Amino acid sequence: MLANELVETFLDLTKTLNFNQTADRLNVSQSTISSRIRVLEDQLGAALFTRGRSGAKLTPAGERFQAHAHELFNAWARAMRDVSEAEGFEASLYISAQLSLVNSLFYDLIDAFDQRMPKLFLKLEADYSAQIMRDLSAGEIDIGILFSPSWSPDLYIEPLSALVFRMVSTQTDTMEEVGKEGYIYASYSPLFERFHRDLLPGLTRGAMTVGYEGLSVELLRNRGGTAYLPEPQIARLQEDLPNLRVVDDAPMIQQPLYVAAHVRRRHRQLVAAGLKIVREVAGKGQEPLVLS
Repeated sequence: MLANELVETFLDLTKTLNFNQTADRLNVSQSTISSRIRVLEDQLGAALFTRGRSGAKLTPAGERFQAHAHELFNAWARAMRDVSEAEGFEASLYISAQLSLVNSLFYDLIDAFDQRMPKLFLKLEADYSAQIMRDLSAGEIDIGILFSPSWSPDLYIEPLSALVFRMVSTQTDTMEEVGKEGYIYASYSPLFERFHRDLLPGLTRGAMTVGYEGLSVELLRNRGGTAYLPEPQIARLQEDLPNLRVVDDAPMIQQPLYVAAHVRRRHRQLVAAGLKIVREVAGKGQEPLVLS
């Protein structure tokens, strides 16, 4: 019996606290669930659940094992992933970056890793900061590049640089002519919103609010209007939208960029090398980050 089956059964039973429900959820018999829990208890040398009329209940030993069970299950999932997905490569590295970096930093990262670590299996994902933090904590990814990190004793976080956002418009190139009608309000991060509110109180809520600059781009393509976009994307977008102009007298907004890794993994040779490349690529062509 594979260890991950035992741990998976234990974790599901901690949610249902019912042997029959867990059997249904895992598509096995109730006796199989009982057998798996019994094997796990024998290996640990302690009872993990007590049974009663109202269902199962974790014992003190079961509660202590619960946190370890999550780590064991995630470690097994990572091992399966590394072995299967990275077959034919010398090593694998998983990086998740803020959605707003897809059309800029991603390409530079791919080029840098191709040049320096050509035998590396590199998996890139895009997500929001909160999910990146959760994936780092769970060990699902090795490195996160994000806007809004939250403190965790298990994560190492350092500032990288600042991504500059500029106001662009299909309607005007002067701030005087920008109004709420046609303005696409950007909610890219809590800090971005605060800067926007302080700098442009009259445009705090436009006709539409978006949380990802890709949506801003599509709205500009299909409906026109005014929005803040990452500066590295603007020139490329202007090739497709010749009427898109930078509103020169609008204030720039600098969004801090951070890199994060699990404290227990950041000194591993591969992760440390990946962090070095991320630092170099993210700092190139970006504004230096000044922390007040």
